[in-house]
Amino acid sequence: MGSIGQALVEFALVAPVLLLIIGATVDLGRGLLLYTLLNGAARDTARQATLVYYSGSNSLPPDCTALGTPCTLTSVVTGAHLLDPLGVSVVYADSTAISSAPAYGTFVANADPTQPGTITLTGGTSTNTVYVFIYELDTQAGNPNPRWSCPTCAAANGSMVRTSGYQRVVVDLKFKWQPVLARLLGIPTTITFDAQAVDRLEF
Repeated sequence: MGSIGQALVEFALVAPVLLLIIGATVDLGRGLLLYTLLNGAARDTARQATLVYYSGSNSLPPDCTALGTPCTLTSVVTGAHLLDPLGVSVVYADSTAISSAPAYGTFVANADPTQPGTITLTGGTSTNTVYVFIYELDTQAGNPNPRWSCPTCAAANGSMVRTSGYQRVVVDLKFKWQPVLARLLGIPTTITFDAQAVDRLEF
């Protein structure tokens, strides 16, 4: 009986540590999977955003769906939904100003206007959520740079999300992730994954 009791005591001491290691390993693997999918979603979204069909909107189906033989393409932001099967929410919103980021992020322009700027999520954003940022780098004189999708700005800046010329579109996906283990332990730790893709517009 003594050896059994000793084994139970040893197991009780070792088991929590072992379970934590296993849980952390599974969590790390899930985090790497999410990050890989996030990068793939950024590339897919950027490829869609370069097409002339999507000149009017990031969230509506492209013009080619109205053709006699409609295309099967969907909205630009559909690419970000690659993470939906893993229980992740995707948030996209247009901006309220042509030169401002959506309300859930702040944007600081790069010193080089031809390069992407720095985006930071605001404090009120939710965990386990992908936030979508899509903007155009427009170096053409007289045009806003960067240029965000802003329906209410159409009268002053045109209805198109993207302008013709050798401009570039930037897709920045930010995923605010809380590991399952941290949530179970009541630790308010979050990790923000960032995936950015830049492509030249098709015009």
